[in-house]
Amino acid sequence: MCGITGYITKNTQNSEQTQQTVLNMSRQLTHRGPDAFGTWISENNDIALAHQRLAIVDLSPAGKQPMEGPSFTLVFNGEIYNYREIKKELSALGISFKSQSDTEVLLLALEQWGLEPTLERLEGMFAFAAYHKNDKQLFLARDRMGEKPLYYSQQPGLFLFASELKAFKKHPSWQSNIDLRSLGLYFKHNNIPAPHTIYENTYKLKPGCYLSVDLASLRFSEHTYWSARDVFIQGANAPFQGTPDQAVVELESRLKQSIKDQMIADVPLGAFLSGGIDSSTVTAIMQSMSSSPIKTFSIGFNFDTFNEAKHAKAIANHLGTSHTELYVNESDARDVIPSLPEIYDEPFADSSQIPTYLVCKLAKEHVTVALSGDGGDELFAGYSRYNQIVNAWHKRISPSGKLNSALFSFLASLPPGLVDSLLSPILSARGNYTKYSSLRLQTKSWKMKNEKLPAFYMDMIGFWQTQSNLIKTPEKHSYALDYSDLTASPLSPLKQLQYLDTQMYLPDDILCKVDRAGMAVSLETRIPLLNHKVVEFAATLPDAINTRHGKTKWPLQQVLSNYVPNKLFERPKQGFAIPMGEWLKGPLHSWMMDLLNENTIKEQGLFNYKAIEPIVKMHLDGNGDYSLTLWSLLMFLSWQEKTL
Repeated sequence: MCGITGYITKNTQNSEQTQQTVLNMSRQLTHRGPDAFGTWISENNDIALAHQRLAIVDLSPAGKQPMEGPSFTLVFNGEIYNYREIKKELSALGISFKSQSDTEVLLLALEQWGLEPTLERLEGMFAFAAYHKNDKQLFLARDRMGEKPLYYSQQPGLFLFASELKAFKKHPSWQSNIDLRSLGLYFKHNNIPAPHTIYENTYKLKPGCYLSVDLASLRFSEHTYWSARDVFIQGANAPFQGTPDQAVVELESRLKQSIKDQMIADVPLGAFLSGGIDSSTVTAIMQSMSSSPIKTFSIGFNFDTFNEAKHAKAIANHLGTSHTELYVNESDARDVIPSLPEIYDEPFADSSQIPTYLVCKLAKEHVTVALSGDGGDELFAGYSRYNQIVNAWHKRISPSGKLNSALFSFLASLPPGLVDSLLSPILSARGNYTKYSSLRLQTKSWKMKNEKLPAFYMDMIGFWQTQSNLIKTPEKHSYALDYSDLTASPLSPLKQLQYLDTQMYLPDDILCKVDRAGMAVSLETRIPLLNHKVVEFAATLPDAINTRHGKTKWPLQQVLSNYVPNKLFERPKQGFAIPMGEWLKGPLHSWMMDLLNENTIKEQGLFNYKAIEPIVKMHLDGNGDYSLTLWSLLMFLSWQEKTL
């Protein structure tokens, strides 16, 4: 795991200026690779590459980057888990090696086969930049599922790339103007989905894609080498034909191979263990392959509703791992919050970013690599919201649902005062809270406006439903993901939701959160469930297998039951959350109110305070938990305060 950056420039620079600029950019990524750094600059000073190294495989200087071959110069972030197999294939062609690193294998594969044939062979998590000297082209590539980040930006006479946005700020010509169109996406998703970022003319490379950039013109084009959409559709057209038990055997086989490959490291290695099905499965298989106790780590809270640490400890005791746990309190959370804008570079509002950072920090005290169980909910239909939203959608498209939607839309269009006066007698008689009923109607109407399941789903899981009132000058991007014809595909309603999460929520929220939290403390995180061979198999599993006997993630639960008694993991899903709702009323209350001060919001100029005030009051008065909605606003304001 490393940090990469570089740029192409049409502006005249001497070698000293180029070296200092790319070095300044690279130093912003030291946390991603504190073990070594290196730079490479072309003879004409028109392209510069830099690398920060976190040494994991082949710790010797032979693995140092940038790494140069006859045609390509490479900077690489990540791990190629099947590099030994690729190395054997290259060795059979008479190619010799100078190191034991996967970087050299990647470089010589590019030299032998070129970009796309190499990408098709790779199993791993990666983001890399490869400059082809003869063709005068720079290639940027990102792994299939989006485990590793890669940003790029086009400015006048300049093209930049980096593992994190903060590197761009050290180039004197980079312009950091906020992209107001991305604000709508942020307040809908609590993150900014690829390919967008918070900055104008700056983008995330999408998973499964590569970019080719012409050195002379700086023109670039994006290409897809692996498509999750195609994988899901192919899986629906050719579903798994065996019995449910055979599906479990096949899944376990693929997981074992993936985990075995991801346990390769020349540094200490462990695993995150929350006590849930996904992390417990990864941990159990790891321990079955190890002759000594593996190291496991979990975070606990003194709130029973949010505390899974006791379950993790029970799993660890059964498996015999060397387990370390840390209980965190409000003070621990407060200490992390000021660093979040720097860790994430742009507004990011998944509140589990706090415990994720804390468990990474805990793990780093003992290991350099930690395996994670992320991805199981998306691949095997684990979220309870899937069934709830599919049922709600069926009601929405029924005759009575269409009538209700029309009624809510009409009422929401009326002046707020009139709505409140009309509904107050009705809601009072039913014992419901009456104030701000117009706001609740707007939310209800907004969520019910779509009949197509993908759009209905994206609205149902959105956060700031009233974002058109929140942002003073709302300029909306279309959705980052094109799902316009998804309902015409062979995907079932459940599979449609799994696909949407795999393409947006998983890479832009979950994987971003884990990568930044780990890299902030120089910890490499690996995610075995996201090996593309596991993903491709999961896409073939019919709904009846994933939800067999009324259980979510049935095949994954069956794999786990081969290692752990069912009584240790069969319980309602909790998720890796924190008691943010209570904290915003208590220890984080003053911090929240300082940021959401009416004068501050008005001076800042981006938001309408009248849209914020009722949300704050309803949360503090106990009339609903609006912590996730408020957290997105707090994270944006905190980011703006720290970085602009």
